[in-house]
Amino acid sequence: MYRLVDSRIPEEITIITVIVALSVLLIFSILITFSPGLFNHVSIVKPIETFILKVSEGVGFAAITYYQIIWIYIPLGLIGLWRWSIWIFKKSSSLLYYPISNCNDEHLQKYSIITPVYNEDPAIFQDAIESWIQNKPDEIIGVIDHNDKKCIEVFQRISIDKPFMKLIVIDKPGKRPALAEGIREARNKIVALVDSDTIWEKDIRNSILSPFKDPTIGGVTTRQHPIERRTIWQKITDIFWDMRNYYDLPAQTAMGQALSCLSGRTSLYRKDIIEGSLDEFLNEIVLERKKESGEDKCLTRIVHSKGWKTYYQSNAVIYSYAAPDFKTFWSQRLRWSRNSHNSDLVSLWDGWAWKHPFLAFHIIDRFISIFTLFFGPIFFGVALVMNQYILALSILALWMIGRAIKIIPHLKRYPKDITLLPIYVVINFISAFVKLYALVTIRDQKWIRSKNRKIGTSQLKNIKNLILTSEIISCLIFVVIYIIK
Repeated sequence: MYRLVDSRIPEEITIITVIVALSVLLIFSILITFSPGLFNHVSIVKPIETFILKVSEGVGFAAITYYQIIWIYIPLGLIGLWRWSIWIFKKSSSLLYYPISNCNDEHLQKYSIITPVYNEDPAIFQDAIESWIQNKPDEIIGVIDHNDKKCIEVFQRISIDKPFMKLIVIDKPGKRPALAEGIREARNKIVALVDSDTIWEKDIRNSILSPFKDPTIGGVTTRQHPIERRTIWQKITDIFWDMRNYYDLPAQTAMGQALSCLSGRTSLYRKDIIEGSLDEFLNEIVLERKKESGEDKCLTRIVHSKGWKTYYQSNAVIYSYAAPDFKTFWSQRLRWSRNSHNSDLVSLWDGWAWKHPFLAFHIIDRFISIFTLFFGPIFFGVALVMNQYILALSILALWMIGRAIKIIPHLKRYPKDITLLPIYVVINFISAFVKLYALVTIRDQKWIRSKNRKIGTSQLKNIKNLILTSEIISCLIFVVIYIIK
């Protein structure tokens, strides 16, 4: 025979004992305070009085010390609670996502691949074309810059005995004019805009075309990974892309079928949606500057502004080249951040983004996170200055544990990347500086292939922008110090 024992009994006894002990101490304290002569002849009172005084001193010292640092814990805790709540919300939303299942070939629409080519590695371009051909496109249009002789030769050689391949040699600088030329020439209702260094997996044709059986979907994008993972920067890029692959894009699809960006590496559109807006696409003006980069953001906004939905297909995987070195990595991060700021501003200003609550929430949260990311390092520095080393170590541990939890989907693909965790944490904070600098320089345009364009910006202007960025960070530091004081 076995007897069930209530595990709560020891716990209740402990609680009762503590309450009784505290009650006795409280009664003795009151009696000693108001009637000190009452126990003059009782020998046990003196030790109890001494014990009470020591306990009081200890509690008082702990209270004063805690009060001194409580203004570090409260704002830091609130910021942490906010960021983790956002992440849990996104993670929970992403769990509702599912890719649209493949349909039979007879129900798929015909599609044209359009690729703008400028100064591409011929070997990479050849591999890309061959991967597209494996997915049985109805048309491939290569819009190649007239100076890129080697890629022209590659396209001509592969297109022999392939009447569905069409070459357009263009002398207009810029990616947007090349895309516009290919869109006009496309014969099919679905156009796939693909970067010239992007390689498709085999048999993704059904996956990328199946969403278009829904007449409300106007654009589709894919899951993306780097082709090479040789350098630290390529591996870090893979982690950043997986954050989109497993959190942002699934959540945005599940919560409204409205994506913040249909990636320029590979995305598909209904031709009639974007063909009628090519003039807007070619002459986009943001903050009184003509936009050249960010063409994928512009096309995404065109699709949404006309009332169409967009969809992410996680079962359609493509591969593209990631930045292999420090300079290229940060140049890309700066350009992409600046494009995001421009696009987010226009999306909210035009009003259509507010019709998609989750997307509007994502845009606003992305803007707020530019600043909240700085608070972690600021509080870490304050803790060190105040000699609160336990708090500093706790912040450091939370960074490591928190980032490790968030990149679990990536670690399932590459478990050894856990060794990159400290580098990833540091790069996250540097990315915050890059995003803030991109916000300060939001009107700059640097990614323009034009003969008469200015190369970059003046050194003096760069210094002014860095000073302004540093001043904003200094203001955040002063805010933290004011709260603590």
